[in-house]
Amino acid sequence: MSVKKKSGFIIAPIVFVIVMLLPEINGLPAEGKRCLAVFAAAFVLYLAESMPAAIVSLAIVPLLVVCKVTDIKSALSGFSSTSTYLIVGSFILAAAMEKSKLGDRVTYFIMQKVGTSAKRITFGIVLVNIILALLVPSSTARTAMMLPICLNIISQFRGEKKEKTKFGANLLLTLCCTNSTISAGILTATITNPMAVDYLYEATGKRVTYGEWFVWGFLPALLLTLIAWALIQLLLRPEMKELPNGKEYISQKVAEQGAPSRDEKKVGIIFLMTIVVWAFGEKIGIDSTTTCLLSAVVLCLPKIGILDWKDCADHISLSVVFICSGGISLGAAMSSTGASEWMAEKMFDILHLEGLSVAAIIILLLIVVQFMHVFFVGTATMANVFFPILIGIANVSNINATWVLIPAAMMLGGYPILMFFNTTPSILCFDTGELGADEFPKFGLILSVIACAVYALCIKFYWPLVGMM
Repeated sequence: MSVKKKSGFIIAPIVFVIVMLLPEINGLPAEGKRCLAVFAAAFVLYLAESMPAAIVSLAIVPLLVVCKVTDIKSALSGFSSTSTYLIVGSFILAAAMEKSKLGDRVTYFIMQKVGTSAKRITFGIVLVNIILALLVPSSTARTAMMLPICLNIISQFRGEKKEKTKFGANLLLTLCCTNSTISAGILTATITNPMAVDYLYEATGKRVTYGEWFVWGFLPALLLTLIAWALIQLLLRPEMKELPNGKEYISQKVAEQGAPSRDEKKVGIIFLMTIVVWAFGEKIGIDSTTTCLLSAVVLCLPKIGILDWKDCADHISLSVVFICSGGISLGAAMSSTGASEWMAEKMFDILHLEGLSVAAIIILLLIVVQFMHVFFVGTATMANVFFPILIGIANVSNINATWVLIPAAMMLGGYPILMFFNTTPSILCFDTGELGADEFPKFGLILSVIACAVYALCIKFYWPLVGMM
């Protein structure tokens, strides 16, 4: 076990005991102080990675009850949240896309259309990421689907050579990073977006719809996705301009697929219907989670769908479910006991937010959230730490919580690009050995600054125009 992990096991209980033994804190109820102790211990364990994040999140439930922060029903509230079941449904939809091979067909079709120069291939991957973000509600699943295809292309480019290439690094950095950036603009594209919606609903009763998120987030996410691609082309110029025998290779892959199979057609129809209902469901009273679960069930129906329960079980990650659910339970407890508002007041004072305009406060919080990515493995764990505090800051500042939480969620879920360990898609690409760890901060630092600037402009001009602010 590493020193970092060992330190977590030592520091977490010490922090927990210290907070529990503190004298009465002005402005913080007794149950709020106990909740703060649970939060502090979980924060240390998340950061030190002493235990799997899923186990830490699961442990939050009994700790909240044992410490008399809340009862078991409230402590389990995160496990019955809409985010939890949206995630479960998302895994099932991703399983159908993988089993039917529809994702492969979309990829090779786009690459055949855009061309086989090195630059066009990487741009083709960007287009695939954009399309799959609408169809597959999991950034990890999308990367896992695309990774073998990208590795085959890299192998074709490299030929008999064994060493790493700039083209390989370019392609994989494009895959994982533009996968993340486009996710900021689509409610169902990454786990932290529905988590933010759930946190916001718990705090304010306001439920952000799929359509609202799309209108608010897709345009800046698309812009930053294209900027990310262009930046990667500048930083990692491929050794060769053209993929050797590229047209023949892509044509062969398309020919191997043949005509669309019955399963592909079924999945394609169900996915298109799902997207339509996601986009317009609020007009007929059907929310995103209900739509996702209905589609998941249809995909498992005899003769209509293509999945059996084993397909679903193999793709549903309990780790992700526990991280999300336990975190939402902690966030709800932090809010109800006043702990998040107390922490927000302290952060408000530390950041000297008093006297700043609403726009300046939101922009400053976006910058803090973005550069805190350096310390976290996984965006869901980071969301569990920051979302309660951000809602508290909104309350303390008398700012609409939507204005604070939604932009921060877009930044948090869309731009985990500073280090390779920030998110699972980046870890998957890094583990191939084709991409160096140093490529992430070189690229990520520049894009982070640009992203903060773009969202600052959204706060000033775009979001007031579309009715978010």
